[in-house]
Amino acid sequence: MNFLAAALYTVASSVLIGIALGFQKGALTPLAALLALCGGLAVGIFGWWRGRRGPRLPLPGFWATASLVLFAIFSLRAFLWLVFRNGDDICVLSPNNLGDLPLHLTFIRYLANGAPFWPDSPIFSEGKLTYSIGMDFFNALLTLIGMDTVRGLLWTGLLGALGTSLALLRWGGAFTVIGLLCNGGLAVLAWFASAPDASLFHDWQAQWAWKNIALSILVTQRGFLFALPAGLLLLTSWRTRFFRDGEGWKMPFHGELLLYAAMPTFHIHTFLALSFFLCVLLIARTAARKQIVRLIGAALIPATILSYLTVGMFKTNAEPMWEDMGQFENPPHRPSMDALGWQPGWMVNDDRTSEIWNQFATTAPNVNFLAPLGKFLIFWFGNFGILPLLLVPLLVALLRPVLPRSPSHLAAWGIFIGAILVTPLLGLWDGYQHKSLGALLTGGTGELGTRAAAVPVMAIALLIAGFSLRRWEPRSLLLHRVFFALAATLMFDSLFTLLHSWNPHIPLLRANAVPLVLATIAFGFFLWRARQIDTGWPTLMGVPALFFFFVCCNVRFAQWDWDNTKLMLWSLLIALPALWETILAHWPAPWRALACVLLFFSGFCSLLGGIGSEHHGHGFARLSTLDAVELAVRDIPITEAFAAEPTYNHPLLLCGRKLVMGYNGHLASHGIVYGPVDDELDGLMRGFPDWRIRAARLHVRYLFFGPGERKVWPESYESWRMGATVVASGEWGEIFDLHTPPLPVGEEGEKSTPRLEPQRLQLPAFPR
Repeated sequence: MNFLAAALYTVASSVLIGIALGFQKGALTPLAALLALCGGLAVGIFGWWRGRRGPRLPLPGFWATASLVLFAIFSLRAFLWLVFRNGDDICVLSPNNLGDLPLHLTFIRYLANGAPFWPDSPIFSEGKLTYSIGMDFFNALLTLIGMDTVRGLLWTGLLGALGTSLALLRWGGAFTVIGLLCNGGLAVLAWFASAPDASLFHDWQAQWAWKNIALSILVTQRGFLFALPAGLLLLTSWRTRFFRDGEGWKMPFHGELLLYAAMPTFHIHTFLALSFFLCVLLIARTAARKQIVRLIGAALIPATILSYLTVGMFKTNAEPMWEDMGQFENPPHRPSMDALGWQPGWMVNDDRTSEIWNQFATTAPNVNFLAPLGKFLIFWFGNFGILPLLLVPLLVALLRPVLPRSPSHLAAWGIFIGAILVTPLLGLWDGYQHKSLGALLTGGTGELGTRAAAVPVMAIALLIAGFSLRRWEPRSLLLHRVFFALAATLMFDSLFTLLHSWNPHIPLLRANAVPLVLATIAFGFFLWRARQIDTGWPTLMGVPALFFFFVCCNVRFAQWDWDNTKLMLWSLLIALPALWETILAHWPAPWRALACVLLFFSGFCSLLGGIGSEHHGHGFARLSTLDAVELAVRDIPITEAFAAEPTYNHPLLLCGRKLVMGYNGHLASHGIVYGPVDDELDGLMRGFPDWRIRAARLHVRYLFFGPGERKVWPESYESWRMGATVVASGEWGEIFDLHTPPLPVGEEGEKSTPRLEPQRLQLPAFPR
């Protein structure tokens, strides 16, 4: 573990030093990359030397060895064929990676080509780069010192997967390693309804919301190559430091600080999850409060700065275009990121769930009245299998040390079954779905003055209820808890109404958010009780993990619903070892084996199917086209944006150049509001008479028109052909300089923008 921690120190330090040098020099250069990597290596060697005498990972047993072997098979197949050449085509093995890998190649080559710091976004030239680019930044450093870009991707992928497997084994044992590789629900049941010659080993989860994590996250989301091993080592170290009095493996304080503070640069979702669990420990683990405050205080400033850069310095979107000179004194503000929002049920209404229900209802039309309940069951058990059933006894076992009276299993099962039956029916109630809580309870619109006046009243009610909870007779305690929950819920509604009046982007507290509010109040009671009782790590980390998962099922943290999986993953990784240690380890061996089969068999089939021999790759670019385009644009400054087709695999993007707009799916997932820019770009590419004005508004000088553009705009007037200069052309298309005659560039201007020789992609050809 010490060697793995040292490797992570090296990567984190290299990136942080590289960012600092990038700001100091204005852009990344080969010398800056060399200095950054040498500095990071020095930090890693120093960290390894200081921790060389720490506890070692014990020799793995049979099941641990088997889990590592399976992880190695998956890693070698997935990352050696991460990107490869098939003739002139550049291919990826996994269809999940078809849109993601070109984006990472874009970032790597854009940074390596000398983009000024903090860079504009290559996929949205009107805004700053909004992404956790840590791993892509590290690969850009390797590219600048001479390593081939693709080989750098392969090696970082393999080493990141190796580190993840070891960190998983240290954190939760073989059960957690298999849990990440083979997570899944009951999707494999589709095999019984498929054709007789269909293979059992198929990625059955590809169309489900909760996909196989190894295939959909570890391979495609490159930030997890650092975030998973680093986050798991941090959790392991915190468990040792805060719960086991330092007995066991832990990182030194400065190692924890480095990995935690650098996390926003590598993966902002992981940073949010780790921060949540650290804050829970700060509140509930009073014995370790000084150590936690020390870590949070030391990480606050660097983590805030890195988070500020990761969100594009709040310059994600384009500046609004003025409509008239009346806006001179009060110019419109740049829009903020579009990320947070209410979404109860997560993806419960996705297409896959509806498709399965419709197939079932076709054969049994008399059951259509059960559609809400049927879809609810199909989604949760289809995605998660028996895991929700195991979480009920787990939650009861975790709450026993905290609550004054041990919770009843019968009551827990009653609440669980009641939620299954009631939740789908509430979804049919239009008022519950769309009205605010205050409007639903009062039957009106909820005037602002009335709701604002409710805030101090409810605050007083909460104080009275909180005081009475400590002093009232136990027989009436339940009544006061209900009163407290009701008062708190109404105050939440009033506060959200006030915030909504201040900023319309903040949603009203809708009635369907009440379960989340009540769960939050219950979680607050849990923390209050946990402060007074010395509990083990499964309780103080397992219960928050389940609550965090429930939050992610109600709150959308990105425009793309599926992105919440990146947060839910951490709840799973904490719940799995707690489930094994608290419940499954005490069961007889046959029952444990049956539970593991039901939990992981579907994911095992999906994993092997996702890396099977039937996958021959999916092409996304041609090497000859990239070489020709790269040669054509080599004399155009890296700061210039191009008007071109908004797509994920445009040759300009893969050569490390920035477009006015990239793939709209990427833009939406990054919280970018691209509608006005899309309209302007569409008019420019169609060759409308005001194309010069549109180009000026987009701050674009060069226009690319190739086969992709002709397909998207087949009826374009191409008016700019009559008033622009063709600076390069070929079978791949044409590049037009919209400034005619070209604007002069002085010597100072040429020196201000560093120009680096482009790196030609050299892709290995693997056998099919």
